[in-house]
Amino acid sequence: MGQPNLASLRVLAEQVARNAGQAIRKAKDESLEVDSAEQHDIKLELDRRIQEQIRREIIAAYPEHGFLGEEGGAAANPGQHEWVVDPIDGTVNLFYGIPHYAVSVACRLDGRSLAGSIYDPNRDEMFSTHAGGGSTCNGKKIQVAKRIKLEEAVIALGFSKGKATIDKCLELYQFYGGRVRKMRAMGSAALDLAYVAAGRLDAYIEQGVSIWDVAAGALLVEEAGGQVRISAGEPSDKLHLVASNGRIPLERV
Repeated sequence: MGQPNLASLRVLAEQVARNAGQAIRKAKDESLEVDSAEQHDIKLELDRRIQEQIRREIIAAYPEHGFLGEEGGAAANPGQHEWVVDPIDGTVNLFYGIPHYAVSVACRLDGRSLAGSIYDPNRDEMFSTHAGGGSTCNGKKIQVAKRIKLEEAVIALGFSKGKATIDKCLELYQFYGGRVRKMRAMGSAALDLAYVAAGRLDAYIEQGVSIWDVAAGALLVEEAGGQVRISAGEPSDKLHLVASNGRIPLERV
């Protein structure tokens, strides 16, 4: 079977993310079944159900591709396309009735994102991209903000689940709080990245995030003209991510 073109991967990412968002909209007013609850996180039966829906739709189109999601899956073999999915990024927000969460779908090859989409079912906003194809929101081209002054910037920080990462985030919050226009902590890494790509935020910093949270969003930012740095996070299976418009000075990350 021939290699899929990037535009077709993008179309499929949009399609499955939108279908998942529609299913979430129908289910969100149900009595949500909690699979597990920790101090800083909640896992729902709905997470598993939506991920399985996405997996079935992707494998129906590309049965030879790998699949890795927040709710399980296996990393792809070298040279094998891999779909990386967060079925509900912002599950705690959903559970508490806060309308700020998204579906994140990305296709990667050997660790490099090729195409991706982030769908916000509450605002009906579809952010999508493919390598070399630019980034869009509901079909309209988006670009990172042109702001260059830190005092005019809006920065989002992600509060991770461990004490060390929370302490680091609080340190950054204190450092930047008096230097920027506003700080935000909204609870969805995917949407934070989409907002950087769309110029709504100037930067997003997270100390301990997972690949399924950021695989689509990082490409969105880069294709919108921004910069993304990913390094080893805390704990070791997490990632430290810094995404920005590439213009504002970030002295601490």
